[in-house]
Amino acid sequence: MGTTIQNRFHIPAGLALIGLGFLWGAGFPAIDIVVAQLPPLGAAGIRYAVSGCIVLGYAHIATNRLLPQTNRELMSIGIVGGFMFGGYQAGLYLGTQHVSGAVASVVTTMSPVVAALVAVPILGESRGLLDVIGFCLGLSGVLVLAQPSTGTMSLSSTALGVGLVFLGTTLFAVGSVTLQLFDDELPAETLQGWAMLLGAALLFCGGILRGESLPTVQSLTPVALASLLYITLVAGAGGYLLYFRLVQQVGATETTLVAYLEPVAATLVSVLFLNKAIYMTTIVGFLAVAAGFTLVSRNTMRRAIARLRTADSTTNSTHRNRSN
Repeated sequence: MGTTIQNRFHIPAGLALIGLGFLWGAGFPAIDIVVAQLPPLGAAGIRYAVSGCIVLGYAHIATNRLLPQTNRELMSIGIVGGFMFGGYQAGLYLGTQHVSGAVASVVTTMSPVVAALVAVPILGESRGLLDVIGFCLGLSGVLVLAQPSTGTMSLSSTALGVGLVFLGTTLFAVGSVTLQLFDDELPAETLQGWAMLLGAALLFCGGILRGESLPTVQSLTPVALASLLYITLVAGAGGYLLYFRLVQQVGATETTLVAYLEPVAATLVSVLFLNKAIYMTTIVGFLAVAAGFTLVSRNTMRRAIARLRTADSTTNSTHRNRSN
């Protein structure tokens, strides 16, 4: 009976990847709604404080170790928590006060492109002409997104928002590359859980320094409360648990393909549910960033697609053998 149910509800890796892309992508318009009624750093802190507790609970069940044991493991938690959760989320939430979630999602797609650049001095990697062209294309897309829709005031607000999100994205890329210098055995779920809590603590501290104060739950509209619950429980905790499953099935590098899907999901949700207008600059910027992402990540993408196909065919074959 258990085997029959498992076969019936098996989800191919490619479909799970699409699902993760839409889960995380829909979170960007939700952040739009949240930061309109909650202070940005406080909202981000709430998201990762709750998500971190849930992920650590999962780590306690799914892994053999819940506590770091070496200085290198503590350093890993510090890098991920400081750069990839604290710094990145601060830039994203502060920037989303000035630009739409759809625009912010396009800017964050630059993370693999920036990571490829910063890997040169940090990891000693070399890059060719196509990589340089890819970075320039991606950067040009970000600059297009920073253009105003109307007026000088719009220019300063849009440029500030894009700049803050890009700064956060750069911090995320630096953290992801620096983390590769640390080869430890701390399970990914444990690392992410503690890093989320550290990032949440840093976000709350930043909110205090900014003079933020959290409103009462009763003062939030139902839509804002639902959006906060979505980014915390569904896109936050649920999204990362699905991410861990995908990493185990196809690998962490291959899962980066999700970056292509997030802007698409963010744009669809913004248009269909929030009645947001999508400007031509958003489309042009996305195409330029996507082209740069493709050039820089061309080898990774080839391996990722091949790995996804192999994972799905192997899993399907295993399930057919079990059913026979």
